[in-house]
Amino acid sequence: LQCFQCDRVNANGVCESGESFCQTEGSQQCFLRKVYEGDRLLYGYQGCGDLCLSMSFFKQNARVDFVCCSDTSFCNRF
Repeated sequence: LQCFQCDRVNANGVCESGESFCQTEGSQQCFLRKVYEGDRLLYGYQGCGDLCLSMSFFKQNARVDFVCCSDTSFCNRF
């Protein structure tokens, strides 16, 4: 399974640093993390990861969404 990999994706969906691809190994999945302030998307991350659980975290007016997928290659498109 191949995944998009980016250390920082801006609010417009453009990778600002570390753009590449990664190959999952073993039980790894593709992941996509998005960080919001209120309803406004600030930035995100993409990559391959272990112990990935799809969930959302809330703290004051900030939210972090974690999305994990393993159904098709590049399923973690921003």
